Amino acid sequence: MDRATLLRVKSELTQSIRASEDWQPSYRAHPETFKALLLREAELEQAVAEYLAGLAQRAPQYVDWSLVPEPVKAAASPLAKKDDDLWKVEEFDLTKAVIDAITMLTTTGAQAGELASGIYIGVSSLSQTVLVAAREQVATLVSHVTETNRKLIREAIKQSIARGEDVAGTIERIKTVVNNPVRAEMIAQTESVNAYQTGLKNFAVETGAKTKTWESLDGACTACKPLDGEVVEIGEKFSNGSDRPAAHPRCRCGVYYQY
Repeated sequence: MDRATLLRVKSELTQSIRASEDWQPSYRAHPETFKALLLREAELEQAVAEYLAGLAQRAPQYVDWSLVPEPVKAAASPLAKKDDDLWKVEEFDLTKAVIDAITMLTTTGAQAGELASGIYIGVSSLSQTVLVAAREQVATLVSHVTETNRKLIREAIKQSIARGEDVAGTIERIKTVVNNPVRAEMIAQTESVNAYQTGLKNFAVETGAKTKTWESLDGACTACKPLDGEVVEIGEKFSNGSDRPAAHPRCRCGVYYQY
């Protein structure tokens, strides 16, 4: 089986698994948008996983190995500085990997808003509000993921030094900590809801919605459960400080807009 086929099969399996999980019912209200959400989330997870796998191979090149045998000092980190060109290239590569999926997830959220409200304004992946929102979310996502990658690499180096590992052992530790499928899954599950809900919110604002109601998932966490049914003005934040889900990693809560 070639790689393309393997990736397609994995995407289909991921979509089936996600479809069987608990979602706040509003996500399932329109099967076509729910199916699109699952597809785009699977694509995002695959894109992030592929990027992290590639970074795991590149990351050892970003370490000044002459500093590793010595105690790591705050003023003399062996890891290349975050403003070095190589990290700018990493940010560009990650942006390129996720922008399409985030754009389509934002589009899907806005289209779900059309179906829920019965107000059709012809939302597409080329709509200005979609493009701007997707670009802003990707910029934030890329910044956070890149900084976390740097922290993970630094911590891997410190762990190797503490264990007395040689360069080969340190390289393997770096690769293992960076190439983490569970982290890729968490990023995709969280950012897919962020993008979908951003699209839904922007549509509601554009079409004149007045208030919004938080709808918690059945069996929601202690952070989200108290919010169920809370109503605020559309421009206000809920009592948890969020203006829409996701309120935390892997959040599957929803928001309903009133006109």
